[in-house]
Amino acid sequence: MNRPLVLTCVALSAIMPLTGCGGNKKAATVAQSASPKARHHAPAATRAPSASVTVRGTVRVGGFCKTTDAVGKTANGGWARCLKKPGDKRARWYSQAPSGPGAARAGEFCSRAGATATSSAGKKLTCTKKAGETRPRWRTK
Repeated sequence: MNRPLVLTCVALSAIMPLTGCGGNKKAATVAQSASPKARHHAPAATRAPSASVTVRGTVRVGGFCKTTDAVGKTANGGWARCLKKPGDKRARWYSQAPSGPGAARAGEFCSRAGATATSSAGKKLTCTKKAGETRPRWRTK
């Protein structure tokens, strides 16, 4: 091997850790190196959740859907995800909005038929089971 080349390699390998190059440092991304004012993110309510497909138009929570894991915008501006939960014969739209303790959503399963609750939108919901269903769901009247 060429002696000057070996000496150059040895010198560079000794200098790199001292200058901060190499080692266990990760490369900074553009978002990490930008100023805090430059890093503006949309609020979570307006930003689409990650999904394989985003559906055009509005979707109805509790309604049937075709592509599982797709997301769509609801009429009130929230987001819904197409899921097939245990007990569902077909995939349905489920709201992705955070819910408070005890909040009920139309179309979700409930435990006791005849129970009543109020949705986050203020609508009265009743726990009912229709013919052919194995589990009751929250429904508006």
